[in-house]
Amino acid sequence: MNTDKLDMERALFGRIGKGDPKAFQELFDSYCHKLKWHAFHIIKSEFWAEEVVQDVFTNLWVSRESLAEIENPGAYLHKMTGNRCLDRIRRHRLEMEMQYIASAVVHGESSAFQEGQYDLQLIKQYIKEAVDALPEQRRLIYLLQQEEGLNYQQIADRLQLSRNTVRNQMSKSLQAIRSHLQQKGPFILIIGGVYYFF
Repeated sequence: MNTDKLDMERALFGRIGKGDPKAFQELFDSYCHKLKWHAFHIIKSEFWAEEVVQDVFTNLWVSRESLAEIENPGAYLHKMTGNRCLDRIRRHRLEMEMQYIASAVVHGESSAFQEGQYDLQLIKQYIKEAVDALPEQRRLIYLLQQEEGLNYQQIADRLQLSRNTVRNQMSKSLQAIRSHLQQKGPFILIIGGVYYFF
């Protein structure tokens, strides 16, 4: 990067750090497409790339007071984007694992044990307790996905919500179920020869 461009971006960061919305918009216009492309190469999803970049700029604005200390704004933005992509990949993996576990337990495709104290019906009951305790909308989204097999877009269409809202609510539901199982454990679920510990 040439010195003039670097100085200009540092100046932009400095203005953003002081709460200048025009500077923030200028930076967004300059980097949005580049960062989406960078995110897409990591996460392999246009939808998630857009979500990641939105998150990057949101967090940039929230933490703007520290931006004046950044030496290389471009490198900083790309690093933020890469880190957010890795976070999203890890979170998605955990969500998919929890959906798989819940579905396998509910449909009797797993076994459970911990020194002979746990049976599958008890694990099902724990999952039901967690689902019953969810807020109404979150519980409905979870049941539509688990019992009717609808995907996020189909749920969004039926409930007249955005796909992003459905995804966020489902993620929170799965986190709540995992947390409830961990509170009731320790125990082990065996699904398809794979051991899951709670």
